[in-house]
Amino acid sequence: MENISFELYKIFYYVAKTKNITKASEILLISQPAITQTIKKLENELNVTLFYRTSRGMELTHCGEELFQNIKNSIECLNHCKRLLEEFDCKENKTLRIGGGTILLKHNALEGFKIFKEKYPNVKIEITRGITSELLNKLRDNLLDLVLFTMPVQMDEHLDYRVIETTQDAFIANSSFYHDLKGEKMSIKELTNLPLVLQFDMSSSRKFLNAICKKNKIVLHNSYELESYDLVLAFVKAGLGIGFINKNHILEELKSGELFELNIDYPIPTRQIGIAFNKRNLNSTYIMEFINTIDKNNKK
Repeated sequence: MENISFELYKIFYYVAKTKNITKASEILLISQPAITQTIKKLENELNVTLFYRTSRGMELTHCGEELFQNIKNSIECLNHCKRLLEEFDCKENKTLRIGGGTILLKHNALEGFKIFKEKYPNVKIEITRGITSELLNKLRDNLLDLVLFTMPVQMDEHLDYRVIETTQDAFIANSSFYHDLKGEKMSIKELTNLPLVLQFDMSSSRKFLNAICKKNKIVLHNSYELESYDLVLAFVKAGLGIGFINKNHILEELKSGELFELNIDYPIPTRQIGIAFNKRNLNSTYIMEFINTIDKNNKK
């Protein structure tokens, strides 16, 4: 018993705590077969049965319950020490690497940055802009810590996310240049006759719009195809065309009348803005606290 690896007890602890091999696998980032083999190995070395399976999951035997109660405090104490050390290290010299578009970072994270920096003034924050799919790939490869993005996207099994806001897209125009369209009812097919300012096909916003067009059997012939969402907004404000824009980002412009929403006969579905993180960082105090800060601020 003296030679039994601590890792065996650690895996046993999480299976006992969650009563589910799948959940333990997600927490530990270890395959389910590996966890099953580990439990069998521990049972063989201790020469006892630790679990029995029920319809509710993995239930502890009497021996399993005794073992769990004896190692529980030790493992939880070690986990607590690890979090404290991470937090201490964070306060000293950590870097938080965040990916996202300029508009999302400005509207959904700016206040969160301020609050977080007040608590962790020595944490350096690095911002990376790019296409959502590329940013999520960097997150998966641990080149980023967090990514703000607009759904829907295809999530990687190693990533998790939290929804921070529900948004509504619309076709938006400048009142000074397209005042004749203001208040006019029009079909979504009539958009094909208008000058459009859109993001290129690889963007999540454009993919969402393309799916709507496919459903309505139309093809949009855009006058401008731009790399970034903030450029689309800038071009629309300059009167260069009609853009597909998140209304949450232009509330002041809509209220002042500078911009207006086209009255389209097709109800555009809502979307969600999320913040993604790598599952391996679930126990990282400063990353999870930043996520909680952003989440809380967006739900005020």
